[in-house]
Amino acid sequence: MFEGLTTMEIIKLLLPLIILEFGLKILCITLIFRKGVRSLSKPIWLLIVLLVSTFGPIGYLLFGRRRY
Repeated sequence: MFEGLTTMEIIKLLLPLIILEFGLKILCITLIFRKGVRSLSKPIWLLIVLLVSTFGPIGYLLFGRRRY
């Protein structure tokens, strides 16, 4: 798939996804501290958001976020 591309070209292709992932994690961490969580505890959700790539933040937004 990436044959013939240099490492720098591959990084440039993946950079938007890396930025999106980082932004999503920052958003979820901010929401955890500001609004709290609905299920589990804050430290558990922090670990899930930080350690489970992409699906951790999405899981928090769907199932863990406290709705007002």
